[in-house]
This record gives sequence, structure tokens and C-alpha cells, in this order.
Amino acid sequence: MQTEDLALLSGLKVLIVDDEPGALDVTKRMLSFYQANVIVCLSAAEGLKQLQAHRLDVIVSDIIMPHIDGYQFIQAVRNFSPDKGSDIPAVALSVLSEGEAQVKAIDAGFQKYLCKPVRFATLIGTVAGVAGIDPGNARR
Repeated sequence: MQTEDLALLSGLKVLIVDDEPGALDVTKRMLSFYQANVIVCLSAAEGLKQLQAHRLDVIVSDIIMPHIDGYQFIQAVRNFSPDKGSDIPAVALSVLSEGEAQVKAIDAGFQKYLCKPVRFATLIGTVAGVAGIDPGNARR
């Protein structure tokens, strides 16, 4: 994947949900570098509130979080009405290795599953892909 176009994610509104502030900051910096508009949340409950307040294009969510985990979070999102965002593409980002966790994430409603630490180009390409952006032709 080529990521030379620094405006690749320009105009894309991305919600990141992760209870670990350092991981949240790194993910935000990666997506912001490619000009995504990023909203960050330290809990799934806060993420659900942001989804009610904003029309977003992509969700990137951790899996292991207290109170409401990533699986429960995305299931709640998928239970929204379409006008409230039930169809927003979502990427799971977790320290859990691929395999059972990946299958569970996809079954819960995520489109893609990435393991932390994620490579910069992998995250950008995955977010662009679920948003329907072709990195070879950055126009949406």
C-alpha cells in the first residue's frame, strides 16, 4: 500500500475508543497525520455518547476495556438505527492475538481486526479500506 498522499483520510471522521491513554494518543496521531478528523474516547460508554452526537465515518476500538468491552460496544452500535450509525464501518484494535479473538470481533460486528502494536501503514490502509477509500486513487 502506498501512503504518500498525506491527505488520504482528509474529511474522514474517525472515532477511537481505547481505555489506555498512550495507545489512544498514538492511534490519534497516526490518523491525524493523514488528516482524519479524530474524536477520542477513554471508554465505550463515552464512545456511545459521541456516536449519538456526531455522524462518523469509521470506528477504531480496543477490545479489552473495563465495564463495556469492545465486543459489547460494537454490538451496541450495531443495535442503533441506521440514521444513528448502525452501519459505520469498525476496526478492532487489540493486544489479543489473532484467531479466536479475531473471529469473535468479526462476529460481534467489526469489519477488520488488527493486533497491537499496529504498523502505521497497516492502520492507515485498513481505515481507508473500510471507509471505501482507494489509496491508489485518494478521491472519494
